[in-house]
This record gives sequence, structure tokens and C-alpha cells, in this order.
Amino acid sequence: MVEIVLLAPGPSMSQGLADSLRGGVVGVVSNCFQLAPWADFLVAQDRQWWQKHPEAQQFRGRRFSGNRLIPRVERVERSFTNWNSGVLALQVCAQLGAKVVRLYGFDMHGSHFFGPYANGLSNTSETRRKVHLKQYDDWARKNPGIAVINCTPGSALRCFPFEQQAMAA
Repeated sequence: MVEIVLLAPGPSMSQGLADSLRGGVVGVVSNCFQLAPWADFLVAQDRQWWQKHPEAQQFRGRRFSGNRLIPRVERVERSFTNWNSGVLALQVCAQLGAKVVRLYGFDMHGSHFFGPYANGLSNTSETRRKVHLKQYDDWARKNPGIAVINCTPGSALRCFPFEQQAMAA
């Protein structure tokens, strides 16, 4: 059984938490590559994100996007360009054969572990966040064979069961 841990950049993510989850197969969403440069793969949907984070091209693991215009980044099969990076990361897990995925840092409210973007990228509005939550719901319905477990305390993402685990600071 393939189990993958996904780290997202929500406000609950921290260096201590990322370090505590090292081992096994680990994927990171967008800026989490800064906390877990040792991860197996990095997923970021937006071309603008890749442009604002050129250091992500040096990430040692596999790099994925749904956008085909990003050099040296694999395009995710069966992706939709409007998916948010977290949903795209779930699709990568599916393509990698995951049967279980554990989510950390998927708060879906507030900002990021690093605060609001200050590099010209847009921060997610409440309206857009509701669209993102629906994208997760849709993905979950279409992928019933993958057990996704939300390990993010206080997460607004409700379409996956929660599992409370000891969280590192």
C-alpha cells in the first residue's frame, strides 16, 4: 500500500512539523518546499508562482504543475488548469499510486505559514477559497478508492475524515 504525506503552506505548517513527517513518501505544495527540500515531489499549479520562485527549479525531487508552459516541470495528467495546487497535489498522489494520503497544513483559512504573500502574488480571497473547497469535494467524489485523511487541526476542509495526531511545534 502506497501512503503519501502532503504538506501544504497553511498557517499550521511549521519547520518542526515538516521535520517530524520526514520519512516515507512526502509531497509538498508550493512554498512548503522551503521547509522540506528533501521531499519527493513539489506541486504548484500557477505559472506566476513558478516565476516568483525560481529557486523552486532547483528542488531535487520531481516538480509538477497542470500548466504545460513551465519548463523543467512535469505536467499532471488529467488535470484542470483551474484546480488549486492542493487538489493538483492530490491528483499527483493518485498518479503515483497512493492508496492513503495524509494532509498537513491544509487549513483552508487564514494565510500561510510565512504570512501573506509579499512578492506580488495574490493571497486567496474568501470567495476563491470557497471555490477551492468545492474543488476538493469534486476530487474526493471522483477518487473514492483513495483514503485521504486530514491531519490538520482546525481545517475548514471537511470532505475528508479527520485524524488528530501529535503535532510538532
